[in-house]
Amino acid sequence: MLSSAVSALAISCAAPVAQSAEPAPPALMDSSALALARFMREEVNVPFSFVMIEAATEHRARRVHKAASVLRDAARDLVVWSDLPVMSDEGRDVFHAYARNLEVHVARLEDAAERHEDATESVEQIRQTCNSCHRFFRPASFLSPDVAYDWYALELGGVP
Repeated sequence: MLSSAVSALAISCAAPVAQSAEPAPPALMDSSALALARFMREEVNVPFSFVMIEAATEHRARRVHKAASVLRDAARDLVVWSDLPVMSDEGRDVFHAYARNLEVHVARLEDAAERHEDATESVEQIRQTCNSCHRFFRPASFLSPDVAYDWYALELGGVP
């Protein structure tokens, strides 16, 4: 998040770039971006944070299982999320591929917790899936019209 702010600040100080004939990216706070950000914050991050905390303690499999069930429902919703803040079919396909991968790893977590088995590997796979998706859709090295956080920088004259 800090790197996005620094990038936006650096771009805002750069000399203006001539505008191309391509259509402008959507507004920074497009309703689809807001809806997805809120969903991720409330429906994905909260149960995953709970899983991380509870999985680190002993004898908490029942609580991990409950959080995994909530997270599984969220992952299922992401798999079919239709109003994505992306501007290409490829971006949509990649997002849904990450969502399906998340769904698989969450199902494994839920199964492990139900059987009172160690869920450490499943938690790590979920974390890696989330991080990979974030790196793809929010890379620090370039601006993308498929990334809501980059729209502001693009509006300031940044080049994808």
